[in-house]
Amino acid sequence: MSDKKIIFDGRFLSLSHAGLGRYTLELLNALLPLDLKQKYILLVSPNTKFDKELSRKIYERENPVEIVEIEARHYSFSEQYKLLKLLKELKGDLVHFPHFNHPLLYKGQFVVTIHDLTLSQYAERGSKIKRNIYKKVIDHAAKKSSRILTVSDFVKRGIAKEFSLPPDKIVTTYNGIDEKFCKITNPKTLKKVEKYGLKNPYILSLGQWREHKNLLRLVEAFSKVSRELDKKRELDLVFVGRDDPKYPFLKQKIQELHLGSKVRFTGFVEDQDLPVIYNNATLFVMPSLSEGFGLPGLEAQACHIPVIASNATCLPEVYGNGAIYFDPLNSTDMALKINEVLSDTKLRDDLVKRGSENTKRFSWDKTARKTLEVYSDILYKK
Repeated sequence: MSDKKIIFDGRFLSLSHAGLGRYTLELLNALLPLDLKQKYILLVSPNTKFDKELSRKIYERENPVEIVEIEARHYSFSEQYKLLKLLKELKGDLVHFPHFNHPLLYKGQFVVTIHDLTLSQYAERGSKIKRNIYKKVIDHAAKKSSRILTVSDFVKRGIAKEFSLPPDKIVTTYNGIDEKFCKITNPKTLKKVEKYGLKNPYILSLGQWREHKNLLRLVEAFSKVSRELDKKRELDLVFVGRDDPKYPFLKQKIQELHLGSKVRFTGFVEDQDLPVIYNNATLFVMPSLSEGFGLPGLEAQACHIPVIASNATCLPEVYGNGAIYFDPLNSTDMALKINEVLSDTKLRDDLVKRGSENTKRFSWDKTARKTLEVYSDILYKK
């Protein structure tokens, strides 16, 4: 598979800390070494800083990757016209858009990755114009693409139903887990967590502040758990990530329940510090109402931390028997499950063991190999 030209839309590499940036980076890191003769053209935003490992894999190839810069922001007019013009000039045999963003007038063969349908269900932030554009672009991506990649069977079923597509057009390629997420035993390394102001034992939550992340019910559940704790026992709730002024409800709920001193916000966390923050947690809670994959819970399992999760959407499929599940609409049930894990050492140890075993099902190498199979099937089908 080397005489065809594959164009990969790598504009998300400039957002390497975000979920889509992570997916793009990890997939390329695993994909490029699989077929060193294959011709790839990588589109990137100007001034993109390449990860060292990716940079090495781009240039240390029998057929080096061609880098083409383009200033075309996602969801912009330039994406529709400037990117379209460039794609026509490059004459690729196949384009992979690692999200559903693509020029609507592009007539060549392309593959899209649709990670979830959350925006279809939770459009509380977008204006009517933005919602209409989103609908038009994702609908076109689903119907005109040669194949759709997605990250769980749950999302695959949702896409097939939403767009009335045959299931064999959609291929599940699970996400992988970065090797840096593992158990840390060095006390000096573990102590690095203190630079984020985390000194007490804590329950960990990680993700954007959005309605579907269900963070308000997590705060309610934590309030119930706190009331039942031995007064001598310190336990905080920690939210990892940037504060989001567009979602004031989280801090309002914390204030309303008088939890100010017990809830911590780390702010932005460097990628290399994330494993340390996971490793210091007493347990990890994933309260989400809707996810396409739920990578943070898997990262927690890889770090040998007990996971408690919502029983909604794809989460039981991804976390398997390595988590305890609750009804995400019921903060009392969430609190009961948290208390159950906090008070039962044997259960915690069992969850850690099962969670660690569960993570063996996922790797970026598997993701890349399945992706390459899709490329090959489209380009070299008889």
